[in-house]
Amino acid sequence: MSGQDNTNDPLIAGLNPQQGAAVVHAGGPLLIVAGAGSGKTRVLTRRIAYLMARRGATPYSILAITFTNKAAGEMKERVKELVGPIAQSMWVSTFHSACVRILRQEAARLGYSNSFSIYDSADSLRLITIVSKDLNLDPKRYPPRQFQSIISNAKNELMGPADYLNAASNQFQEVVADVYALYQRRLQQANAMDFDDLILKTVEVMQRFPEAKARYRSRFRHVLVDEYQDTNHAQYILVRELVGSDLEGLPPAELCVVGDADQSIYAFRGATIRNILQFELDYPNATTILLEQNYRSTQNILNAANAVITKNESRKEKNLWSDSGAGAPLVGYVAESEYDEAEYVKNEIRALQDKDVSKPGDTAVFYRTNAQSRVFEEVFMRAAVPYKVVGGLRFYERKEVKDLLAYLRVLANPTDEVSLRRIINFPKRGIGDRALEEVDLFAQAQGISFWDALLRVREATGVPNKASQSISDFTNMISALAVLVEVNTKPSTIIEAALEQSGLLKELSSSTDPQDEVRVENLQELVSASIEYEERDFEELGEDEVISLGGFLEKVSLVADADEIPDGEDHGGVDRKSVV
Repeated sequence: MSGQDNTNDPLIAGLNPQQGAAVVHAGGPLLIVAGAGSGKTRVLTRRIAYLMARRGATPYSILAITFTNKAAGEMKERVKELVGPIAQSMWVSTFHSACVRILRQEAARLGYSNSFSIYDSADSLRLITIVSKDLNLDPKRYPPRQFQSIISNAKNELMGPADYLNAASNQFQEVVADVYALYQRRLQQANAMDFDDLILKTVEVMQRFPEAKARYRSRFRHVLVDEYQDTNHAQYILVRELVGSDLEGLPPAELCVVGDADQSIYAFRGATIRNILQFELDYPNATTILLEQNYRSTQNILNAANAVITKNESRKEKNLWSDSGAGAPLVGYVAESEYDEAEYVKNEIRALQDKDVSKPGDTAVFYRTNAQSRVFEEVFMRAAVPYKVVGGLRFYERKEVKDLLAYLRVLANPTDEVSLRRIINFPKRGIGDRALEEVDLFAQAQGISFWDALLRVREATGVPNKASQSISDFTNMISALAVLVEVNTKPSTIIEAALEQSGLLKELSSSTDPQDEVRVENLQELVSASIEYEERDFEELGEDEVISLGGFLEKVSLVADADEIPDGEDHGGVDRKSVV
């Protein structure tokens, strides 16, 4: 009997019994084990709407965490459709976005200003490379990327530099500890946090400052977490801190997590399915509900999937089923080589087109890593099969876009050393590596930031006069542009001024390289993105959100993080596909 038979409540209507039970559950923690295509997003959005419409929860008291910005946006829109614009004041966001909102309020407790920069992976690697050089480490023996991975893993386990040093058991780990300690010191000097810091520092705030924790505990009475199987240790602890316990003088928040150990994909970020497999041990009064009915696939597909996932060693038992019928049989082909595989795929596409079953653009070829596209592209080109590779370099990762963003980040936070170093001689101003090394030495000797050392470049006697003058011209330009930020000028106006004053636009516009025309268009697209940010409806603005350059940069920083899994053999991210 369906939920529709049991009640006339429109928030339950159309749900199967398990889905309905998950929506109305009240009291203790709830684990929803949701197989692929089982309607978990529908259940989550209905549950949030039910909390507000039937159980009297205020939007202000609800925190919903998703793994991508796209998922967060979709969930918020769906809830708005069910309960109206009141849903806008809910916090529906990724872990990182939620943590940034908390840290903008609490950063001063940790010695940061609330205008801190957020370093992406490339920025982080650049700073670790600088730190390694400062420590005279041979990059061949000690690759900076290896340091980056180890430090990231340590942060995901909530291990600070001192914790890592205490746990070190060999000379290499002691070297890592030195790099980690200096890296964190340089991050703080730059008033910057990397993505892993956003979680680590928020947990630190919760654990070190009871009054801050109490404020969020008393606010968020309902905490919902999607894709719980993909949480790492730091995220797991953050959830525990936000939910709290009876021992803290306030009843725990009502926790609802949704996940499926069979769909875990973030192991490369320290995700552990232990969090979902041991949920009932962590929360002894928890209720578990299984969503096994699949609405996306036919039974043949589900049988194949079930046959594969039953081999998994650690999982919660479930068996996906569908009432959509058996469907078309699956076809398997064991290829002799990657070329044989590509030829088979090409022939299948041709056969579908010959039968008028498919037109160019109707077929997608998915592959595990970017490198695998090469063979498919070769075979398609030889056979004159038109195709398009979807994916590749994302907009915010393009060099010219990152260059302009670096200028903007320096305007918002002049102590951002990585961004400063990126732009100080681009376009070329005659400021070479030797001059920058002297500035760096002066900064270290004086115990001041790289920016402050640039402002006092005349005191750094090792800097050649010509370079010293160029540095002064650069800092004067940045200081003049920074005035626009101080008086809270619209981001689009600041961006256009930075484009002109920096020489970036002139550099690309005067180029004869046809690619540079596209680069100019990309820079103009960033201006358009800032105008879109400025012109959002009032109801789309977050709580206490003020339109500012810092706000725009934060949006840009957070857009990219969890929305795409990096490609590579270590984590097998599905990054691109060909459409033929």
